[in-house]
Amino acid sequence: MKRLVATLGLVVVAAVAAACSSTSAVQPAASGPVADGPTIVAKDMKFQTTSVEVKAGTNVTVHFDNQDSAPHNVAIYTDSGAGTPVSVGQVITSSKADQVVPALKAGTYFFRCDVHHDMTGTIVAK
Repeated sequence: MKRLVATLGLVVVAAVAAACSSTSAVQPAASGPVADGPTIVAKDMKFQTTSVEVKAGTNVTVHFDNQDSAPHNVAIYTDSGAGTPVSVGQVITSSKADQVVPALKAGTYFFRCDVHHDMTGTIVAK
């Protein structure tokens, strides 16, 4: 009985930790003017668009077109370690979604599908 209670306690702690870490990592929505941005397409379990360019210092709308029957999203991070999120889009299946990305400083950023980590690309802000 003690082992069952301990196991359930660990499961609850892990679930709470996962929920707290995922919600605190998402950046707030951008405010101010928003520029029309690139379209990123997911098809055949990969991003068809693996490199896009946006204007630095401007909020931008990224258009995501998931043409797969599998769930995908576009999650933008400061680097390929995916430790610091910039903008995390909703997971969608066989549909399209727009994602407002806060103004990026000039530089190169990493994006991936948070469901399928081998689906990756780069965003260059100039």
